[in-house]
Amino acid sequence: MIQLFRGQWTGYTSSNSFAVININEKENEIDGRISEFETITINENNYSFWLWSTFIGTISESKKIEGHLYIQSLHDKTGRELSKKELAELFDKANVEYPKQVAFTGELISDTELQIQTISLFPTNPKRIEDFKLKKTAKTSSTAPHVHMKWEQFKTFASAQKDGLVYRGQAKSWPLQTSYHKTGHADLVSYLDNQVRELEHYINSISKHIYNVSEDRSLGALINLAQHHGYPTPLLDWTKSPYVAAFFAFENKHELSKNGKVNIFIFDEQKWSNQASRNATIRAPHVMVRTIELPGFNNPRVLPQQALTMFSNMNDIEQVIQSNEQSKGDFLNRITIDVSEAEKAMRDLNLMGLSYGSLFPGFDGICKQLKARHFT
Repeated sequence: MIQLFRGQWTGYTSSNSFAVININEKENEIDGRISEFETITINENNYSFWLWSTFIGTISESKKIEGHLYIQSLHDKTGRELSKKELAELFDKANVEYPKQVAFTGELISDTELQIQTISLFPTNPKRIEDFKLKKTAKTSSTAPHVHMKWEQFKTFASAQKDGLVYRGQAKSWPLQTSYHKTGHADLVSYLDNQVRELEHYINSISKHIYNVSEDRSLGALINLAQHHGYPTPLLDWTKSPYVAAFFAFENKHELSKNGKVNIFIFDEQKWSNQASRNATIRAPHVMVRTIELPGFNNPRVLPQQALTMFSNMNDIEQVIQSNEQSKGDFLNRITIDVSEAEKAMRDLNLMGLSYGSLFPGFDGICKQLKARHFT
């Protein structure tokens, strides 16, 4: 069944607030969460906050929706929930209060365009009508600036790189996107409360290490493990080694296009983290792209791959990074290399000690390495 509404929608409201709407869809019903970043100016003072809400509604045959929205909490710019005292101060200074009722209607304009109108009734403030114009990302290739290199040029480049950079190799110029968002889902709180709870139950039934998703460190270790065994997560794998990234760009011959180019992304992790921090949480409304080092329980691949993990609650990671760049390429770039150089590159990488056996300790690595040796 085609689910036209499911996924992540972003855009602006008629009051110029930024909004992210994550929609779950089942038959003729929808639910999910709305994050809305609003700034109110009073006497030249700006008061900015994230408004986090849940919603439930129904879908009509004419691709229209209607339902109710429920305000859950207000947060500052960093995603920290405001205390009762801070909420009282916000009401006193900026006249911000929780509505007593919010109804919404909406219409799907196209597969990637959605319009919503909300009508909010407040205890003391006048009725408020707000229009949302939203789009769903339909990007099929990366927009990061790139430089084309020969394999020998790349080796010289890699040897000269500074500390603080991380790398990601891809067989094609796919946009940066987590495996969870590739499924078309977007509501991470629902994912945590439902799918990850079931994942925890099954993994704990066979694991010597017992995971507890109620504890942040253990949750991170569980989804990091699941990521490396094919389960969709909101994580994106990076490596501190440009050569490891090159290995992953070239290694899957089935994904390489005969006359195509592999892509090796370069991300200034240190510069980004100085600005964005390395703290990440699923239960928060603000836009997040964070690099984090997660525990490697039951995950022997972390060390040989020199792995670093990126967490994101956004479908379009590149857009978030690029919107924070002063000039294009400040944080994110990529190098392309012709697929025709794959054999030469893989031979050099194997001489460096980078192989399936070294990067995938255990049965998986042995079988992958011998498959490549025996059947190509």
